[in-house]
Amino acid sequence: LETVLTVLHAGGKFDSASYKVSGGLHGVGISVVNALSDNLSVKVHRQGMEYYQEYAKGKPTMEVEQRMLEPSENASQGTTVNFLPDASIFKEGIVFDTTALVTRLRE
Repeated sequence: LETVLTVLHAGGKFDSASYKVSGGLHGVGISVVNALSDNLSVKVHRQGMEYYQEYAKGKPTMEVEQRMLEPSENASQGTTVNFLPDASIFKEGIVFDTTALVTRLRE
């Protein structure tokens, strides 16, 4: 988890089919978002486990927390990332294009 969020080109999309709808740039996507964020948190549900970690300005602020999912959560899989862009880098107002985001998430 920490490697993907802190090392360029550590992403797992190495076949050409994955990049048809991928928003990442050859393994640098999430690590760049992390580096350009004031803070970022990530939660991964995979194979009955949850992994959670927080970052500030691209650096981990805690060790990865792991817990076994409850039976009611066990079908849950996927990754949730929350971030706040770093205002010391992005000086002007930050506006997300919701139409573009919805389109990309539906791909």
